[in-house]
Amino acid sequence: MKRLFVVFLTLLLMPTLLKAQSLVTKKIFSTYVNDSIPIKIWLPKNYSKSEKYPVIYEFIYDHANYIAATASNMWDVPNLIVVWAQIEGGNEDYKSPNLTNAGMKYYAFVKNELINYLSQEYNTTNFRIAVGLSQGADYINYILRNDPSLFSSYLAFSLEYPIYYTPNFSSYTAKIKDSLSYFIAIANDEDERMKFANQLFDSLNLSPYLKIKKESYPKASHSYSILYALPDALLFAFEDYNIVRQKLSGESLISYYTSVLKEKKEKFGNINYHQFLYQVLQSSNIEKYSVNEIDNFIDTVYSSKEVMDIDLVNIGYGLRTKKLYQNAEKAYQMALLKKQNTGITAMDNLTIYFQLFKVYDLDGKTDEALKILQDGYNKTKEKDEGLLYTIGYYYIDKKIDINKGIEILKSMLKDKHTVSNFWTKPSDEVYTKIAIGYWELKNKKQVKIFADKALEINPKNETALKLKASMN
Repeated sequence: MKRLFVVFLTLLLMPTLLKAQSLVTKKIFSTYVNDSIPIKIWLPKNYSKSEKYPVIYEFIYDHANYIAATASNMWDVPNLIVVWAQIEGGNEDYKSPNLTNAGMKYYAFVKNELINYLSQEYNTTNFRIAVGLSQGADYINYILRNDPSLFSSYLAFSLEYPIYYTPNFSSYTAKIKDSLSYFIAIANDEDERMKFANQLFDSLNLSPYLKIKKESYPKASHSYSILYALPDALLFAFEDYNIVRQKLSGESLISYYTSVLKEKKEKFGNINYHQFLYQVLQSSNIEKYSVNEIDNFIDTVYSSKEVMDIDLVNIGYGLRTKKLYQNAEKAYQMALLKKQNTGITAMDNLTIYFQLFKVYDLDGKTDEALKILQDGYNKTKEKDEGLLYTIGYYYIDKKIDINKGIEILKSMLKDKHTVSNFWTKPSDEVYTKIAIGYWELKNKKQVKIFADKALEINPKNETALKLKASMN
């Protein structure tokens, strides 16, 4: 439930941060091919050469637009670059597992020129993914057998099967010495293709260096398996992008945070701070640290230029759920400061003030809770009077000044206040809270009047129904 809240809050309040890709087309002269080769480079939205990016290389068939678009809308995948080059496969008749002379020249271009070009021009990380459909899958298998460390992950869709030779499956893993991942997508395909995919899976599964997964897509034809399987494949390839290691014994909170942040950035370049900070909170046993240590952690997070106010709000929420109220207050206050100092925000101040109010309320600090509500209302009422309803009811609920609470709520009925941008006219809830106030004052006549008004708007209002029933 906690994670759902954080992710939901992020998605709800950050529609402007949804990613989109842009296309760059180039022709690169290859000394190996002795010709210029057209390439497509799909860059993420807000691409910056000051950041580093993983790269997906698709071989033979061109689905680069679809790959980039899919990745750009998956929060569990980092901002990345997708590349497709117009190259020859070199083994179209499947007579041999090796490439033809022309295919070898194109492969030398990819290995020695294209990857270097991307690295120099676009500041890429060493985390590279090879993608291939059908003959393209055959091509990436050639790479796996000969230069497996060239890529960190291999995504094979609708594998072709060798017609004229019997595969030596041990050759697929013979040169693998580093940890890699391999995904096999099986379509509703020819029996021989599906048989070969299963045989390859069984062989690759024996390697201690390979993390491998196989999925079947019975509704997908041979040519369209990538359309069905790509999200699963990307989540598999970036599985550890969404995991941070556990804190080491004796490791300070700041050291742990800076260490895992460095590990993530070295591998993936840019990261999703919203998800990353959630991982840190979950994996650090943060509740075992002192108030000062956690406050120092919040200050460190605040100082990162990539961090936004919503990140600090999410930290505040995580700390609040662990009943670390003093630290949660600090996180929410720093969220307000972040917005003030940067002018960049994904949150509205009203929401942050409301979260601060909940911290004080849960901590039993009624005076502070009411004060932050009033302070927040005074600073946000020109745009949104959403805190007024909570102020009115808080006077009643905590028996601070019931008559004043009723007066505030009644003002909402007369002056057409806007509440949280959702209510533009009196709501049954406003009437119900007024009725509760009169119930506390033992004024049954007014209880009935306002409970009836609530039920006129919403006949199923449970609180109003209970209030009326209690008077019989």
